[in-house]
Amino acid sequence: MFKIFSLLIATLCFTALAYSQPIVNHFLAIPNDVSHGGTFSSIIETSEVLIKGYQPIPHKTEKKFNGNGLITEQIAYNSAGGKSSETYWEYMPNNGLRKKRHKFFANLSGWNEEEVIVEWDNETLVPLKVEVLKNGKISQWALMTMDTLGRIESAKVFGPTGAHTYTEKFIYIEPSNMIKVMVYKANGVFTSSWSYPLNREKTFKPESISCQSYSNGDIMLEKLSNALKGDQAYYYEYEYDNRGNWIEKRTYQVKLGKNDKIKNKSLENRVTREITY
Repeated sequence: MFKIFSLLIATLCFTALAYSQPIVNHFLAIPNDVSHGGTFSSIIETSEVLIKGYQPIPHKTEKKFNGNGLITEQIAYNSAGGKSSETYWEYMPNNGLRKKRHKFFANLSGWNEEEVIVEWDNETLVPLKVEVLKNGKISQWALMTMDTLGRIESAKVFGPTGAHTYTEKFIYIEPSNMIKVMVYKANGVFTSSWSYPLNREKTFKPESISCQSYSNGDIMLEKLSNALKGDQAYYYEYEYDNRGNWIEKRTYQVKLGKNDKIKNKSLENRVTREITY
């Protein structure tokens, strides 16, 4: 039995032990709503998890985008309609992340805020330093080193006291449109690996996941790469507007038959979108 989540596939795949997301995740895994026609101005997204025997409770998310189609604002609401989080992004002229502010509500501590600041080299247009502040105090920061091709080779991560905590090493796999980030403790012990797309506008193929897509590129079927007959997978159906962008997405848990034939479809999630161009 296994589950595959579409957001995970679209942004990153990982094998994490006791380590949270890499610090480079802040600028490598920016949410990306790809348009098949027209530039998004805003999206109101409503998601319902469907569990047999329970009334579905919708959760709403509001998104805004800039003229380049990059997300600039995302506000999430809880089931009662109150705000649960707010995130804002600011970008460089090359569309690289300059600053991100994230506010979220936690039951025990109330509202918390995280701010990420990325410093860029004006000539090479690659990030040099990342700082992460939590509630106004430095939580961690990192310095980048470059390879001979001018790409990020590694990120050396430091804690709030300046002690070296982790090193994140980059591997570029162009045929798979993939950046693999290998995370090591300061003593050199490997802890986890994470994968990101080289080009966010192109298909991203994680090694552990096998995908089948519709003719427009939207994902139809997701399964583990080593899945066999009888294993579970996720199947997606869409409804589209007149510009070719989906306005309803239905996620089914299915059982794989011979040659990936779909059996036992069970609807688990429905997402609708109100799109403004």
